[in-house]
Amino acid sequence: MVWHAGSPVSEVPLVGRAFSDADDRAGGGPDGPVAVISYAFWQRRFGGALDAVGRSVTFDGVPFTIIGVTRPEFSGPEIGRAFDAIVPIASEPLVRRNDSFLEDSGVTFLTIIARLRADQTIDTATAGLRRVQPEIRDATLGEMGRYVSRSAVDRYLRAPFVLASVSHTVPFRR
Repeated sequence: MVWHAGSPVSEVPLVGRAFSDADDRAGGGPDGPVAVISYAFWQRRFGGALDAVGRSVTFDGVPFTIIGVTRPEFSGPEIGRAFDAIVPIASEPLVRRNDSFLEDSGVTFLTIIARLRADQTIDTATAGLRRVQPEIRDATLGEMGRYVSRSAVDRYLRAPFVLASVSHTVPFRR
């Protein structure tokens, strides 16, 4: 399962709709917990049936309503790693229950997808991100600073953020 936090991952689903801000609420939005499923999962589990949207799929005992299906060429938010479903980040405690990562600033489990502005290159975006990297790293150190060696903390604080182009794998269609 991949947790989703407002990225353009599924802006233009093949079937159904993408996430809205209202979907990303603790316990689920107005439609309850929702998921966008991958094209491969849609084919495997539902045989490509259009009525899959609106049906329920259960993850770790929690039912999610399917609201959309990604395009077949979308490989997921992590290059080389397939996924079955994407859910709003606020749904994470429903599945992980008492082991939720959302309140632990020292847990690093998110992959972020963003679009470059039309006037921006990957190099200028990387430079901009690295300018704010010290503040981001410091804010996300959390409990890790108490449990690992000083050298591990230093490596975490210094390891440069990396931006990679996924334009060949993510269809951003309008």
